[in-house]
Amino acid sequence: MEEKKEVCEKCHDTGIVKEANGSIHTCWDCMAAGRLNQHSDKLPDSKIRL
Repeated sequence: MEEKKEVCEKCHDTGIVKEANGSIHTCWDCMAAGRLNQHSDKLPDSKIRL
């Protein structure tokens, strides 16, 4: 039996909400539910060499 994943109505599981006035912010509902991934896999190259 497949479990149906519920999609956030505000951000559509992107974690970013765009308001009608054009401003954007974090989806607080997803943050409170613990559905946001705090570790990005798309890190920019900082050009720092050790």
